[in-house]
Amino acid sequence: MIENRIEKLRERFTELGCDGVVIFNIFNNADLRYFTGADIEGVLVVDREDTNVLVSSLYYQKAMDSLGGNVVLSKDLDDVVSFLKKRGVVKLGVDFARSTHRQVGSLSGFELVDFSNQTLELRMIKERDEINQIKRAAYIARNAFIKVYPMLKPGITEKELADELSYQIRKHGGEKEAFQTIVASGTNAAYPHHVPTDKPIEDGEFVVIDFGAVVNGYNSDMTYTFLMGERIDEKKELFNAVFYAQLFATEMIAPNRTRASEVYNRAKSELAKRGGVDKYFIHGLGHGVGLEVHEFPYLNAENSIVLKPNMVFTIEPGIYIPGKLGIRLEHMVLVKENDVEVIAFTPFVEAM
Repeated sequence: MIENRIEKLRERFTELGCDGVVIFNIFNNADLRYFTGADIEGVLVVDREDTNVLVSSLYYQKAMDSLGGNVVLSKDLDDVVSFLKKRGVVKLGVDFARSTHRQVGSLSGFELVDFSNQTLELRMIKERDEINQIKRAAYIARNAFIKVYPMLKPGITEKELADELSYQIRKHGGEKEAFQTIVASGTNAAYPHHVPTDKPIEDGEFVVIDFGAVVNGYNSDMTYTFLMGERIDEKKELFNAVFYAQLFATEMIAPNRTRASEVYNRAKSELAKRGGVDKYFIHGLGHGVGLEVHEFPYLNAENSIVLKPNMVFTIEPGIYIPGKLGIRLEHMVLVKENDVEVIAFTPFVEAM
């Protein structure tokens, strides 16, 4: 499996005429874990003949235990440069979008080729084991929420609910939260990335709960929205606008034919015809999920990529009315050969 990933990486940089590629992982260790299988921090160097990882002393033994060789004890960028020269690399692929200015500057002695986003494109098509890990992370998160659901009543605070959900994610087998759990009620729900506070949840409010779990490095990501108390017509219509935007966007996906932008536009048009609430839809429709919570493909108006089998991504329309409320519904989908599968389907999201 790892060998196949490395070969695909090697094919990519060879097509660009490179002798090798260097991957720094400035955001996290997702690329390094994908191409080595090891949960370590370091610098990955792949040339036409070999694969090596340069790590500090902090990760050296763990890297040796995981990889059984091809590990170089490295302390700084000078070591990386020296190693590349020893390997005979002249024309070097570099992901400029995921490297620092200092890192790129240290490579001035090489002929640099832009390798931006190439690893993200390779990681976009998931292997069977990756899909299984993502599904496990989704089931754990869903089952954790089932335990928390009875606590969702007026009077509990956003923070109390978020803390309990985080605890239940770990109790049910998650390594950790995929990201800081979001619980946003009332006017706070108008902020997509609200941080839970001591504000009590009240009757008549929408409550947005966005959460996920991590299993073996793989993430899940889902969002539920609930209306507390009586369901008045105006709020039911707002909820249903988001509900049907998600439903119809998901159902329209045809593997190997539908483009990401088309799915985004389908959701936006559904919001538009339901009271013109598309003006409150302020973010993309979805994003890939894997070793990173947000990765390729992104579903937005500009991305014309065709959606292919074994892609995993979210469908998450939302509306955010400043000073009033927010509603977001998010599930993950797996594109299959002939249809799509909603991962860890939940009974909590229902039309009102």
